[in-house]
Formats: sequence, structure tokens, C-alpha cells
Amino acid sequence: MIIDGMIAGLWNIGDPVLLGLMTIGVFIGLFVGFLPAVSGLLGTALMLPFVVGMKPLTALPFLLALHAVSYTGGSMTAILVNIPGTGPNAATLIDGFPMTQKGQAGRAMGAAITSSSLGGIVSVFFALIFIPLVIPLVKLLYSAEMFFIIIMGLSFLAVLAGSSPIKGLMAGSLGLLFSFVGFQETTGIPRFTFGTVFLLDKLDIISVVIGLFAVPELIDLATKRRAISLHETPTGIKLWADVWEGVKDVFRHFGVFIQGTVIGYVIGVIPGVGAETAPFIAYGQAKQMSKHPERFGTGIVEGVIAPEASNNAKEAGALLTTLAFGVPGSAVMAILLGAFLLVGIVPGPEMLTDNLELSFTMLFGIAVANLIACIVCLVFAPFATKITTVHPDYLFPVILVLGLTGAFASGVQILNLAVVVLFAVIGFFMNRFEYSKPALLLGFVLGMLFEHYFWHALHLQGPLFFTRPVSLMIIFAVVLLFVFQPLKACFYRLFKKGPAVQP
Repeated sequence: MIIDGMIAGLWNIGDPVLLGLMTIGVFIGLFVGFLPAVSGLLGTALMLPFVVGMKPLTALPFLLALHAVSYTGGSMTAILVNIPGTGPNAATLIDGFPMTQKGQAGRAMGAAITSSSLGGIVSVFFALIFIPLVIPLVKLLYSAEMFFIIIMGLSFLAVLAGSSPIKGLMAGSLGLLFSFVGFQETTGIPRFTFGTVFLLDKLDIISVVIGLFAVPELIDLATKRRAISLHETPTGIKLWADVWEGVKDVFRHFGVFIQGTVIGYVIGVIPGVGAETAPFIAYGQAKQMSKHPERFGTGIVEGVIAPEASNNAKEAGALLTTLAFGVPGSAVMAILLGAFLLVGIVPGPEMLTDNLELSFTMLFGIAVANLIACIVCLVFAPFATKITTVHPDYLFPVILVLGLTGAFASGVQILNLAVVVLFAVIGFFMNRFEYSKPALLLGFVLGMLFEHYFWHALHLQGPLFFTRPVSLMIIFAVVLLFVFQPLKACFYRLFKKGPAVQP
């Protein structure tokens, strides 16, 4: 039955009408991903009215194609102008933009596009292979396990801090504090709102990212009156060669790519952990496992490959959870759940039995969409790098307007602009005193999930919620993260010294 479903899914993907619709979806997804703060979430929501009356075999792959490639488009904005096209692309800023400043924008985009697209394709095969294993795994994960997975993500605060783990922990703690602003769901008490209704709905992540990363960099460019790239950017044939060098980097660092893809897929399978979590965990893990962790954050290609591989890989995992349980694995999958109902499909365990053909068509659709996006973006990338050579007199107003417009559009709230200004000031002083902005962002992103799952675990399983076997395994993995580098250094010194020479 599974083989028949796979063959039928492949046959459906080859239909010219469906391929045409998916190509349109890819272009829309890349466009909304490239625009700062618009994201595939908004693009998917806007396309919902157009799928009414369409057949499930055309409507659902079209929407998936649109969303699956939006992170690929968002990586280009993050690398070129230090503004993430989508929230999950924030992790790409850490090394992507420094590469642009070194004159390696083409190489960074080549690596990002290839790892992002290839991660989306490889994760589809993971989904096909691990369907029998994933469903029992998800059933083992309760609130306690979710809580410790978030703890694992927070354990990378010190890792993201560069040369000063203490400053990283301080920055991450500040991010956690900002994440607590707003209405507390469990107690029903507003916190840090200062009587303002606007803050009840928490701080908007897009506004935080634009203020923290983009505005301070724009101010720096304007005051120093220089282009984004601090070095000469290649032109002509050299520029195409630079992009191709980034493509080859993915295969040179294939272990980093596979690691990021696996992390993205596994986190995508887990409902509710959040799209922003996977890239940061993939980045932190890549830094932990690297032979030269001190170079992360200075503009190295591994720091682009790891988060981008996880970005698209998580979508196949999130889709599998949505299909198998009817539980959305991400915010976009919640919108897709509405699309299922619009076309007369009810997600749940029956999707992997009664609607197996549709399920495989959607999974193969993600792979095909990523392949199309990869080709389109690699062709476009050399032209996009010209942005880095534009004089700041022209670049500053355009990017600032785009960023502020994106912040406003994110929640249709004029006060989001005040949030941008606040975090721009914070970002300026963090640059000045060398505190880690990525650590603050990770603390902010994971803070809300941290508190949510803690209260759930405490209420459902009591004070000893950490004694479950799966929870203990995750705790052991977190401890291993902290002791891995010291142990590696200890063994290295031991074996480098070698046996004593006998007189």
C-alpha cells in the first residue's frame, strides 16, 4: 500500500498543471520571504481564499510550495542587509552578514540557498523513511519532555556569546526577561505592561529583530558613509564563481549540513516547539562540534550552512505531524489545517492510510518546490549582491522604510515602531560593549515556550516531572553539551602528549 501511494504521489507531481501551480507558489514564496518581515505565514494566509473550490491534489501542494521556500528567500535578505526575511532566518544573520562585509556575499548566498533547498529535499526522504519511527516518538513527548528540549535550546546561550560566556548568559537572561512581557496565560496576570494594553499581547519578534540587528547596522553604515561590504565585491564571472564556491562549501562541510538537517527535521516533528528554535539549536550544535568554534560569529560559511539546512528541513517534519495527528507542527501548519478543511479533508491518522496518495503528493511537492527555488535563487543571487555596493545615502532610507513597514505590518500596530526604536538603542549599546545580540534573541524566542511548558509539566505531572525516562535522556544530552568541549580538549592534550619515553 505504501509503495502504491509513493508511485501515485510521484505521478501526481509530474502533472503539468500541478507543476505550473507549484512554480507560481514558489515565486510567491520567494518574494514574500525576501521582503523583510512579510514571511510565508502571511503569504499562505493571503492565498487561502484562492484555493476554495480547488481539488485537494492541487490546492494543498500549491500552498506547501509557497511556504516551503519562503525561508530560502528570507536568507538572502538576512545575508545582504542584516534584516531576516522571516523570523527563523535570524540565526543566519550571525555569520551571513559578516561574510557580506568581507565581500563574500555571493559565497554566503550560494551556501545558504543550497543548504536550505537541499535540506528541504533530504528531509522529505527522512519523512518517508522514518514514518514508522516518528509516530511512536511523538507519542512519548509530553510537556515535561518539551520543557527539557527548550532547556537544551537555552543551553546554547553561552555558546552564542563568542569569547565571553558570562556576557552571553547576561544577554540571554535579558532576552528571557523581555519574553515575559505581556499576559501570563496560567496565572492570568499581566506583567511588565505598565498599564499599556499594547504590551498585553507580548513583544513582536519581527520588531525586536529589526530593532536589534538592522537599525544599529544601518546607523553604523550612515555615520561611516561606506557601503555594506568592507572589501571589494567580485564582479562578472568572478561573482558567479563566488556563488558557486558557496554551493561547493555545502558539500565540503557535508557533516554540518546533515547535522542541521536532522536537527531541523526532528524539531519540526515536535508540535509547538517553534520555527525559530531549530536554526539556533542547529547553529549552536555546529559551533560546539567545530574544531574552531572561536571563528563562529566572525563570518564563516559553516555558520550559514547549519541554520539554513534546518530551516527548510523542519517543514517536512511539521507536515508529518499535521498529517498523522491533525496537530499543527508550526504556525503555518495551523493555517494549512484550515486549508485542509476548506477542501474537504480532515487530517488525522487516516491521512496515512485512507489519503496516502495525497500525503505522498504533498511530501514530494516540498522536495520539488525546493529544487525549483534552488535553481531560481542561484540564478538571481549574483544580481542581488549588487545591493552590497550601493552607497549608504541611497541604501539607508530604502532599507529603513522597508524594515519599519515590515515591523508595522507584522501586527498592524503603530506601537511596533516604538519597539523597534527601543531595541535599536539596546542593540547599539550591546555592539558598543560587546554583548551577544544572538544570545538575547535566543532567550527571547525560547522564553515564552520555556514558561508555557514548565507550567504545563508542573500541573500535569507534579514537582517530579523530570523523572520520566525520556526527560532524563534529554537532561543527559544537555549535560553532555556542556562537558563535550572540556572533555575533547582533555583527550586531545592526553593523546598529543603521548606515552612517556623510556630512558
